[in-house]
Amino acid sequence: MDVIKFGTDGWRAKVAETYTFPNVRRAAYGLGMILRRKKKSSRVFVGYDTRFFSDKFALAAAEVLASLGHQVTLASRLLPTPALSLAIKEKKADAGVMITASHNSGAYNGFKIKLPPGVSAPSSFTQQVEKAIPSKPVESAKKAKLPKTDWLPFYLNTMKKKVNLSFIRKAGLKVVVDSMHGVDERHFEHLISGGRTKAQTVAGERDVFFGGRQPEPVGGNLSPLSKAIKASKADVGFATDGDGDRIGMMDEKGNFVDVHKLHAFLLYHLWVNKGLRGGIVKTVSGTLMIERMAKRWRIPVYETPIGFKYIGEVMLREDILLGLEESGGIAVKGHLAERDGLLSGLLLLEALVTMKKSVSQAIDFLQKEFGPFNSGRIDLENISFERQARILGRLKKSPPTHVAGHQVTGINTMDGVKLKLEKGWLLVRASGTEPLLRLYAEAPSHKEVQALLNAAKNQLAKDR
Repeated sequence: MDVIKFGTDGWRAKVAETYTFPNVRRAAYGLGMILRRKKKSSRVFVGYDTRFFSDKFALAAAEVLASLGHQVTLASRLLPTPALSLAIKEKKADAGVMITASHNSGAYNGFKIKLPPGVSAPSSFTQQVEKAIPSKPVESAKKAKLPKTDWLPFYLNTMKKKVNLSFIRKAGLKVVVDSMHGVDERHFEHLISGGRTKAQTVAGERDVFFGGRQPEPVGGNLSPLSKAIKASKADVGFATDGDGDRIGMMDEKGNFVDVHKLHAFLLYHLWVNKGLRGGIVKTVSGTLMIERMAKRWRIPVYETPIGFKYIGEVMLREDILLGLEESGGIAVKGHLAERDGLLSGLLLLEALVTMKKSVSQAIDFLQKEFGPFNSGRIDLENISFERQARILGRLKKSPPTHVAGHQVTGINTMDGVKLKLEKGWLLVRASGTEPLLRLYAEAPSHKEVQALLNAAKNQLAKDR
């Protein structure tokens, strides 16, 4: 039987290769057995996204969990991952399963495990599940009639309580939203429409192959959004990923705004405009702009390895205002210790209306106040796991003194190898689930960022 391995946020695999009904049932059985160790009959919520057969995979998982004695409720319709997380938190469920591969291409599907209060299961839990997964097929469960619930209205009503939607509707902005054929459909548009503000959605219909794009809201995937912004002369554009927990943003010219600047923009809004308080937790790949802002306002900053489950763990034990990750994930105090693309986008729009600036003007203001900083990332493919370990081992043992003319002033080995520079940093880390190395860099200018990435790429190519 195939080995089922959970990564930073769930198990993901190609449909019809490793992601099959027998393997989904095995994963559900492993989860069900671990839940039984703590409670004979747990309340488990199961949701699913827009991918091929996601609803049927969800049903298969739900049937296995129910056959083990758990009280299973199945989503009655496709659902954003944060909506399932919120239902688990507010309805006091013991666990949840989300059938999704998040931002992976349409060839993939996945199995995310959620635990109270609506957070991703930590590695300590998923490792137990892996060990409990049987090495042989699970017999098809009896097709008992499972209760179904629509958690979407509850989730959308929560947005109305946490964002000043009437303020946004009165602002008279033109907004374009790219749902990337994912679970957020036209939710953003419906929430902000009804006043002077006008919104339109591109790719709001279900497409199991996401229109041929990878449903990750990064610049290279958002040409439809950029074209729509230019065509309609919109003020701003937003994009959410396949399962609705990540956010991307474009300015009034159709240019992608990197997520580090979104983090700074949102922190400024929550701290200065809304007067909210709390610490910041960010991954090791987070921007130095946040550190400068935190230093000015005396905000405690916590740093974690990459993976939102690490951020969530800190948010559960500390008073945290924002949880921030480089790949577009943002968590906000008082909502979830988990990412939410829709809430993040609405708060960023509220920030834009409050500051009475265009997106590019707001970013320029932040760059002058707390920068300048720019960032970039490239992936080096076809790097075997053995070679990854060898490269990182050598970097830890003998880090360079300079990279692209920048002096190395320190090293952080929390997750991969991060070389601290005089005015920026370079991070080399293994994917963990794929045969590739990820290179991240931040520096005052785009030119310096590219020089750092190219220097690292060229050096690592020689390291055999």
